Amino acid sequence: MRIYEFSQQNHVSNKDVIEKLQQNGFDVKNHMSILNDEALVFLSKAFSAKNDESNNEAVSSINSKPIKSIEKTVSISNNTTTVSQKKSKFKESTHQIDAVSKEQMPFLLEQMSIDEVAQKINKSVTEIIVLLLKWGVLVTKNQVVSEDLIKRILDHYEIAFVKPLEKRESLEKEKRLSQGGELKERPPVVVIVGHVDHGKTTLLDYIRKTRVAHKEKGGITQHLGAYEATTSHGNIVFLDTPGHEAFGKIRQRGIRVADIVVLVVAADDGVMPQTVEAIKHALSMQVPIVVAINKIDKVDASRLDIVKRQLNQHGITVEDWGGDTVCVPISAKTGMGVDLLLEMIALQAEIMELRAEINVPASGYVLESGVEKGRGSVATVITQNGILKIGDYFICGNTSGHISSLIDSYGQRVKKTSPAIPVQVAGFDGRPEAGDFFEVVSKEEYLKSKSSGDGKRACASKRFMYENGINLLVKADNHSSLEAVVEAIDKLSKKATRGFNILRQEVGDVSENDVEFAFNTSAHIVCFNIKTESNAGLLAERRKISIMHFGIIYKLLEELARIAELDKKIEMVRTKIGDATVLRVFDIKKIGVIAGSIINNGKFVRDGYVVVLRGRSKVGEGKITSLQRDKKTVKEVNAGFECGFMVSGFSDWMVDDKVECYIDLPKK
Repeated sequence: MRIYEFSQQNHVSNKDVIEKLQQNGFDVKNHMSILNDEALVFLSKAFSAKNDESNNEAVSSINSKPIKSIEKTVSISNNTTTVSQKKSKFKESTHQIDAVSKEQMPFLLEQMSIDEVAQKINKSVTEIIVLLLKWGVLVTKNQVVSEDLIKRILDHYEIAFVKPLEKRESLEKEKRLSQGGELKERPPVVVIVGHVDHGKTTLLDYIRKTRVAHKEKGGITQHLGAYEATTSHGNIVFLDTPGHEAFGKIRQRGIRVADIVVLVVAADDGVMPQTVEAIKHALSMQVPIVVAINKIDKVDASRLDIVKRQLNQHGITVEDWGGDTVCVPISAKTGMGVDLLLEMIALQAEIMELRAEINVPASGYVLESGVEKGRGSVATVITQNGILKIGDYFICGNTSGHISSLIDSYGQRVKKTSPAIPVQVAGFDGRPEAGDFFEVVSKEEYLKSKSSGDGKRACASKRFMYENGINLLVKADNHSSLEAVVEAIDKLSKKATRGFNILRQEVGDVSENDVEFAFNTSAHIVCFNIKTESNAGLLAERRKISIMHFGIIYKLLEELARIAELDKKIEMVRTKIGDATVLRVFDIKKIGVIAGSIINNGKFVRDGYVVVLRGRSKVGEGKITSLQRDKKTVKEVNAGFECGFMVSGFSDWMVDDKVECYIDLPKK
């Protein structure tokens, strides 16, 4: 019996069951973990759900429960844990609890660089790198590694750890409530990713045809790129990644378009390049993953273990292999296992306790945009907080607008929409881009943004940037080259006024996913002895992403040093460039007062700043608005020539006034 099955039978939450087991030394990962005899007896007593007779029935149900599908066969055979193994794990967990009690703060288990790990556990970077080399893992000090690898390091040094996600979300929830915000449960937002032809579209089509309410209304409007499905396990919102690139727009620093990732892998094909790219995205964004092994109707059951082994090589350890990633075998074509997949998604969402603030201005992200006849620029928006209503003013990326209409995923016009529900918005002043941050503002803020001609406020919120550094994505032809380049950049970073942040370092050519990552993080792509794929090059040109190719390392460092200098804030100094004497004063009707002068030294330039001196006293100042020589408008007049000029803010000229001209120049 699995934890979620026990929870359903006894009407308790999965979270309560998991916490009760973990507090009493049972090694369980999530709601998919198998309960052995000892755990079942303990839970039955703990929740007072059954008497001794029913305890025996619950224990025996493990052997008597019919196996109805291939996924249950594989899960049960791989998950059975002996009592002796459980006792061994209980001792290990007890040892960890003892370690925490010895005035040692538990390590927060999350993705970080090797350098950060070394600092937190008071070990040298070299020691950890050597340890990993012994394990056959090649890393550099700045390389961000997975939670599983960090857990292995901590186990080696016998250091206790905790996962911070649940605690952090609880604190954020308490903070919102303390500020008077109203929290409301919302449906999970699920993105389906994977390699081409592995069944993503087929899976979505099956869910759409069999699980969406209001079929008579035509199902889900395809062009929205988002699907709200009503299932027996509650409402779920699906994002169609091929259509609108939403997964590439998932935000860093915990701001996520999707709550859960469903990774579709074909059983007959296994893990392929786009599967690996999808895994990297999900792990870097720290979004929970549910694996769906598709096309099980076409292969032998042994193929499932092969796929799981391949996933394990790329940082995904499924639950029945001792990891914490739920894996569900399915056939998107026949529907086999799809209901179990939906149930697992709903259970994952239940554990995450997804909530949204209601009494705040709506905010979220653009999934896709376009132009429709009679409606102008429109965009599919999914909000994270607040109620979106017709009549709201908003700022979005480099544009803004006033909502004139809302259309839901069933193609129906609505007056308002709740958080996490996709909706098509009309009323944009210009066309936004996929991934732009959408934020409802007051009418005053909207008018101010419109008058300034841009959406700088929203654009500044849109991308993940470090305040004190230049973001880089580094790619090289092999691991040795990559290590050398990263170390060289690290040394250069320490010398530069503004350092460099290496957000990602990989071996291989530049792909479209790399360009999307650079766009989302405002990063430069630095390449060493590799090339850019043709489609990636076109996308980079459209996104205006800098891709720099080098074959010699010192050329690479010279260019980065130049970029660091350009990125420095330039300090301007007002510098005198010339002086003149007023010879005559012309007061021309409907034009203004002109100072006819001779340039004594240097030069005068149009738009230059002048100071007027009468004797030793300053009598006026202003900017040259018009400069003429021989009745012709000119940009500058040099020493020895006569000219006439007008100055904004000053017209009280007198003959023999001395005039000095200044311009702003970079400080040397």
